[in-house]
Amino acid sequence: MDVYDAIISRRSIRRFHQRAVKLEILKKCVNAARLAPSAANLQQIEYCIINDKTLCANLFEALHWAAYIQPKWIPKESERPTAYIIVLVKDTQNPYYERDVGLATENIVLTAEGEGLGTCILCNIERAKIQEVCSIPLTLAIDSVIALGYKAETSVVEDQKDSVKYWRDEKDTLHVPKRKLEDILHLNKFS
Repeated sequence: MDVYDAIISRRSIRRFHQRAVKLEILKKCVNAARLAPSAANLQQIEYCIINDKTLCANLFEALHWAAYIQPKWIPKESERPTAYIIVLVKDTQNPYYERDVGLATENIVLTAEGEGLGTCILCNIERAKIQEVCSIPLTLAIDSVIALGYKAETSVVEDQKDSVKYWRDEKDTLHVPKRKLEDILHLNKFS
């Protein structure tokens, strides 16, 4: 898949088929993250792949899903991710670590898209619970969790009108409002 096509087609996915993701693909995603730009090349990020069914189920309980969708919604057991990548930071005092995380996570989700996987980056998470469930040492800070699996839903982009809130229609298609290019692009000067 062309990189630009992957960017255009990638949306956050919150429903997954219960088909295991091969470890080689998950490692490929982490390798893509490893090769992302890093401020001063400090490489402060590490990753924990979770693909064990029991650990995935335990980790799921520490995640909060789709805050805009009302009434409150979470994936059913038959729709849950089949793998996760936990993004860990060695030094949160580094003023650029969040930029490094953003670049690395984008590489993960684009690589996953190219492999036919859906992803969802979760930041509203219970870090202490995740630390315990996944035996993550206290020397590493949990930044986020990326849910992965084979897509079991459709998500489409629409022009933003009154709200940034995403929503599901009667066919369960997820609609994601985005600002139009002409509303954010300024050429040669701010106009």
